[in-house]
Amino acid sequence: MRRRRQDNEYEFSDDEDREAFTSASRNEATRQLNTYKISRVKRNHRDEKYLSLANEVFSYLAWQKLGYYIARNDQLECLSLRRCNLSDENMSAFFHGAARNRQIKVLTLYGNSFGADGMKSLMPFLQHSYNLTSLNVSGNNIETDGFWWLLQGLGNGCIEKLNLRHCGLSNMSMLEKQQFYLPNLQVLYLSDNNNIGADGCSSIASLLRRSGSKMKKFYLNRCNIGDEGVQLIAESLVNNKSLCYLELETNNIGKRGLTALLKLLNNVETIQATYNSNHVLKWISLKGNPQGHESINYTHYIESTLKLNQQLGDGVEYHRVGRAKVIQSQLQSQNRMILSSLLGVDDYYMRPFSTVTSDIVSDYLALVGRESGFSDLYRLILGMNSELGFGHLRNGKGREEHLIDALADETRCV
Repeated sequence: MRRRRQDNEYEFSDDEDREAFTSASRNEATRQLNTYKISRVKRNHRDEKYLSLANEVFSYLAWQKLGYYIARNDQLECLSLRRCNLSDENMSAFFHGAARNRQIKVLTLYGNSFGADGMKSLMPFLQHSYNLTSLNVSGNNIETDGFWWLLQGLGNGCIEKLNLRHCGLSNMSMLEKQQFYLPNLQVLYLSDNNNIGADGCSSIASLLRRSGSKMKKFYLNRCNIGDEGVQLIAESLVNNKSLCYLELETNNIGKRGLTALLKLLNNVETIQATYNSNHVLKWISLKGNPQGHESINYTHYIESTLKLNQQLGDGVEYHRVGRAKVIQSQLQSQNRMILSSLLGVDDYYMRPFSTVTSDIVSDYLALVGRESGFSDLYRLILGMNSELGFGHLRNGKGREEHLIDALADETRCV
């Protein structure tokens, strides 16, 4: 027999709970476990912090009652409802009550069958869930309208981890609106939304470019973004100081996209540009993209530069990685020649000196000699003749000539 509560909500008896929440379960053990877990949630048991249901098919009334039980519960922190046939109608029934819960920190609704209307029913819960830090609605076809309802609900800015894989997303322009700013977002999954494309990357770039961004991990696999999309993402990360992990698998990324990523990590146009390159990004996954001979060269230098960035950990100053890149890429002529060729930089011998003033030449030469040896030092001096106006180094009869001769002798011995 159902008991009537003061708030005009009915609740099931224990026998009715067993019938409503276990009728579609696969086996007796699952039926008993579900009954046990839901009973503890219903009674607000202090040790019941996590409720996980998977592959269940409940009635509309059962979802409604479960929502009421969760609304009254102030102990539950994690709720996972995976592949539970939560249609738009059932989402409405469930969150009519569950929207009043204020304690849940992690919500997973993976692989259900709701769309934009289901997201609309979820919005009131999101608006008042100030403790919610992780939300997974992947595998639901919410499309652009559902994405709009989602961002409306997340306006409180508490969310840190958001999973939107395989959600039929295409138009991402709402990310550009200040009202939908997600200031605490650290992990974002957008993989398997094939229609995002390069146009969507323009809006995503605005999210990454915002001052104070806390994004640490970003997943954009199989989104059909191509070279143009990668260029937009790379440009947005030039001054980003938080993103350390990026996945761009199977996006048909070719030479232009790889060039943009390499330039982001190690811009060899000038010494200052190399020093100020992105030193925070530590991992980029490019699996599933075309792997021709030229692409392999790019990925090799991208990976080697990422290894330098990985040195930047707790207690390591940011500028130390910048110095390491300058030494490896600018002071070693062979590396500078290859990187300049890959990035389309002309005059790879003289280009580094466009920002070097004559008052630091001696220190610069000492650094080259110490880090790269006589062979590179000799080449750099010859390159500096025309760039810094030291023509007398070649034509004069003083000690500069003897220095070059000595360097030349050492070079022949190398």
